[in-house]
Amino acid sequence: MTQQHVYTPAESESLSQTIVYAVAETKGVDPVDLTARLYDCVDPDALDCLFETGGHDVVGSVVFSMAGCTVRVESGRAVVVTGADESATEVCA
Repeated sequence: MTQQHVYTPAESESLSQTIVYAVAETKGVDPVDLTARLYDCVDPDALDCLFETGGHDVVGSVVFSMAGCTVRVESGRAVVVTGADESATEVCA
């Protein structure tokens, strides 16, 4: 069964940090134990810059795969992680 988890980035952490923590929590592992690294899937600096608001509302979404999960970033305000079944390999797409 596929589960979907929604995370909201804290003001004290970057969007890319939230994504790593969200994927790790969805997989039930410590972030350092993930074999897939965010930078192998997407450029974390570019992703953070894309959704920096600078006082403006950012509208859009980015979807990618990491560690067998589908990650959807919605306007930089929500990170939605859909976990695949446990037989999925930890790759980026």
